[in-house]
Amino acid sequence: MLIAIAICVILVFILLEVLSLKFNLRHLAFRCEANMDLTEPGEVATLSYRLSNTARWPMMFVSFSFTFSEAVEVRESEEWMLRHHTGDFFSKSYTVDTYLPARSAVKGRIRFCLKERGHHDIGRVYVEVGDFLGLKTKVTSYDIAGRVICTAAPCEDEPDIIALGGLMGDVSVRRFINEDPSLVLGYREYTGAEPLKSISWTQTAKTGVLTVKKHDFTMDTDVSVIVDIERAGRETQERCFSLIRTACDWLEERKIPYALHSNGDLFSTDKGVGRTHCFEIQRRIGISQFVRYHPFSYIVERVSKGNSSKGYIIIAPAADEEIDLLARRLRERAGASVCVLTGGGGEA
Repeated sequence: MLIAIAICVILVFILLEVLSLKFNLRHLAFRCEANMDLTEPGEVATLSYRLSNTARWPMMFVSFSFTFSEAVEVRESEEWMLRHHTGDFFSKSYTVDTYLPARSAVKGRIRFCLKERGHHDIGRVYVEVGDFLGLKTKVTSYDIAGRVICTAAPCEDEPDIIALGGLMGDVSVRRFINEDPSLVLGYREYTGAEPLKSISWTQTAKTGVLTVKKHDFTMDTDVSVIVDIERAGRETQERCFSLIRTACDWLEERKIPYALHSNGDLFSTDKGVGRTHCFEIQRRIGISQFVRYHPFSYIVERVSKGNSSKGYIIIAPAADEEIDLLARRLRERAGASVCVLTGGGGEA
């Protein structure tokens, strides 16, 4: 009897061993995703993973190793890093070993951030599965979360952009303000400088003195951000991207409609404001390689002919005679204020 039981146990073990050798990888399901579509340098995101065993037998040994790209910085605790780090000191591999019972799953999260602007691969995960008896292993791999877009960080030395009165960078600009006839604050005596349509005949009849309405003011403006994609050093290019991000954030905060135009791979957008508009511009900043398609004069000419913005922000790698000439031409043709911000750090 005991011999029969022993033989049955051995046969079961052999069957499980054969099945595990042949089907373990087929019954292993791995899912990994990040909790964002768009990020910025240093912003902490979470990578969630789930490893499932769909078989009717246990997997005695499962090891999955995350190998992150150079752009990724893991932001877990020091204890977690020491426990899971594998390879040499400079490697970016982190391994988790586990046991998976039948029809079970293990899940977890890893916090990370991207160090620089760009369209990045997060990395790969290598999953190693042992057979039932631990005699042999098989390895498969998966991409981690596809590719993630990292937009530019705002400027650390943010220019003082006050687009509706005051300064934009170091440039004084006009204040685009119109009286709102629907907002009456009170009345005052007519001085002769006001248009006749502003006279309140009802109030004049009451007081016997010519009286005009005192209106509140409302902003009626929009801005076009024009970017010169020109060959420059990496640091200057990244500074330009940060200036675009800073200018657009400033306009978004104040709900001022804005458009983005460029002579390169940032392309052009219609005027707008809001989450969707901002996301599209930040996405373009993240994937841009600073590639130029047209001379800057071409895009300025096109914008000045087909655009009626009340203000313009030109962002260029450096201020030179051509930029100054185009800015003056745009100012004269559009009758609007023009500010020039340069990736070299200066404003004109």
